[in-house]
Amino acid sequence: MDLTWLRAAPRVLVAGARGGCDVRLAVERLTRERGWEAATSPADADLLVVCGAPDAATAAAVERVWEQIPSPRARADVSAAEHAAAELDRARSRLDDRSGQRRDAREGRAHPPAPAAGSHGGHEMHGGHEMHGGHEMHGGTVAGLPMADRAPDRDGLTLDRLHVTLGPVLPDWPAGLVVRLDLQGDVVQAAEVEVVGYPGAAWDGPPSAAALDGLARLLSVCGAATAARRARRLRDGVLAGSADAAGLRRFTRRLRRSRSLRWATDGVGVLGAEHGDLAGDATRRWHRWLDTVDGVGPPPAGDRGAAALGVLPALLEGRELATARVVVASLDPDLEAIGSEVRP
Repeated sequence: MDLTWLRAAPRVLVAGARGGCDVRLAVERLTRERGWEAATSPADADLLVVCGAPDAATAAAVERVWEQIPSPRARADVSAAEHAAAELDRARSRLDDRSGQRRDAREGRAHPPAPAAGSHGGHEMHGGHEMHGGHEMHGGTVAGLPMADRAPDRDGLTLDRLHVTLGPVLPDWPAGLVVRLDLQGDVVQAAEVEVVGYPGAAWDGPPSAAALDGLARLLSVCGAATAARRARRLRDGVLAGSADAAGLRRFTRRLRRSRSLRWATDGVGVLGAEHGDLAGDATRRWHRWLDTVDGVGPPPAGDRGAAALGVLPALLEGRELATARVVVASLDPDLEAIGSEVRP
């Protein structure tokens, strides 16, 4: 028996490029409708789906992640939402091609198949930096493996120091965001953020769909996979004009009562009232999303992306790495329409 093909449905790792929000939404809807599961890391993935047209920095990260996905595997490059179904069909066919998969694994091939119609095709892929499921670590190398630097911590002790990069390819991560961290242990000592990729259009769909999209990422980062899938299904209904009003009310009521979600977000990423709809902690921010879904709160501010970039480095300092992911998800910066920049 060939054990490598026992999985009934592929697990999909979505790599979203900035400017490809509509493509990502189409891919997430189609994979959900087909019963395909979301992968949590390259090692967990069967299919890599690239949404939008990556710039050189994003393309390099995509290529490095692709190299980490074990066989059998396939890849789809989708540049436009209308091509998503056809590209996913082609990728599934390549995944099910046992002779081709065995040949590629035997020959050690790391390159993707030639782009089909509708893919971006014109962007060259480079493995320019070391990625570990979206994390880059360096501090010198021994035998090609990353090593840590040493530096004094806040108590004056000398501890290993790691330079870690999150993004731009990471599950449930804002497209185009790169966060460079200095870590001692698992605590952030310093942070710098950068935006990469080609600008796209600002969100022009229903505010409730945007709120559900942000909630889905936050729920996934917090380990609530079932609730995250529910949020995406409801989001897709809103975008299709077939919102399940009763289902939306049940969903928001259940989240408002969730003690486990509060436990993960209470007191995380606190901002003052001067920061508008980013003010409060992560719990307050996702409660605002629920208000938007229920139709009792205002839509997110238009400058949310730039505002989030401005406060993110200071919010990450002193946080554990896992909590840093929660901070980013709670801010949910919309980076589609802002310029590329670096924030120390």
